[in-house]
Amino acid sequence: KDTVGVAQEPTDTIEVDSTYRLILAFRNVKMFRSDAQMVCDSLSTSTQDSVINLYIAPVLWNEDNQITSEVMHIHTSNSQITHANFEGKPMMVSEVDTAHYNQVTGKTMTSHFRNNQIYRNDVDGNVQTIYFRTETEDSPLVVEMTYLESASASFFIEEQQLVGITYRNNVPFTMYPLALIPE
Repeated sequence: KDTVGVAQEPTDTIEVDSTYRLILAFRNVKMFRSDAQMVCDSLSTSTQDSVINLYIAPVLWNEDNQITSEVMHIHTSNSQITHANFEGKPMMVSEVDTAHYNQVTGKTMTSHFRNNQIYRNDVDGNVQTIYFRTETEDSPLVVEMTYLESASASFFIEEQQLVGITYRNNVPFTMYPLALIPE
C-alpha cells in the first residue's frame, strides 16, 4: 500500500546479465574457429560489444581469403561474424592457382559476412586491384592479369567466387597477357 492506503500493482522487473567478461591476450595470439582463423600479437574483446580487436600484424583467414592490416575489428552476433573493419594498409588476397593471387588493397576495408563467409568487401581510398582472369569460368588456366585503380570499390562474392565488382569514379586499368606482365 502507498501512503494514502491504495494498493499498488507490482512493477515489472527486468533481469540484466551482470556478467562482464574482458579478454586480453598478448604475444603470438592464435584464434581458431571452424570458419575463420586469426593470428596477431595482441587481442582484446569484451561481452559489452562483441567485437574482437586484433592488433600488431593481424591476419584473418576465411575460406580462400587472407586479409592483413594494421588493426582489425571483427564484429560478431550470436557467435557469427557479421562484419569486419580493417584499418591501416588492408590487403585481401585469394589464390587463383599456386603462382597467381588476386589482390586488393586500399586505405580502409570492410568485409560483410553471411553464414560466416565473406559475401561483400568494400574498399575505400586509393583502391588497387590485381585480378587474374582464367580462360573460362571452369578452366584453371590463367590467361591475363588486370590492374585497376579506383577511389573506392565493392567486391561481391558467391560460393567463394568473385561474381561482381563495382568501381567508383574514373577507373584506369591495364590488361596484360601473361607473357607481358611487368615485374
